[in-house]
This record gives sequence, C-alpha cells and structure tokens, in this order.
Amino acid sequence: MKAKVTAFLPEKLSQEEMSWLIHFRKAKSVNTLELMAERAERDNAGNFRVLDDINMGFCAREQEILHLQ
Repeated sequence: MKAKVTAFLPEKLSQEEMSWLIHFRKAKSVNTLELMAERAERDNAGNFRVLDDINMGFCAREQEILHLQ
C-alpha cells in the first residue's frame, strides 16, 4: 500500500507554483521532468522566488508521476 502524500496537493500551491506544475505536466517520466526543471532553473538563475516556485511545481509533478506508476 502506498502512503498518501498531501504536501503538494494542487489546492495548496500558489498561482505561480501551479503555473509551473501545469508546465511540468508535459513530462510523462521523471527523467523528462528533471530535464525540464534543469532548463527552467538555468533560465531563471538568480531569481530565488521563481526558483522556489519551480521547485514546488517539480515536487508536485514528481509525486503525480510516482503515484501513477
């Protein structure tokens, strides 16, 4: 039985974090998700608020992908 993760539920994400989650939903595997996140982090280097939003969107999508497996 899998544990239920509630930390990254979409309703708990800010609008900016939700935007990144929607963007990351293009990824169908964790490998693709990691590539997308690395690109997003490079493009937004130095902007810590955006990097935090990217991280939350990444974590939420990662949990979705892992839950589907």
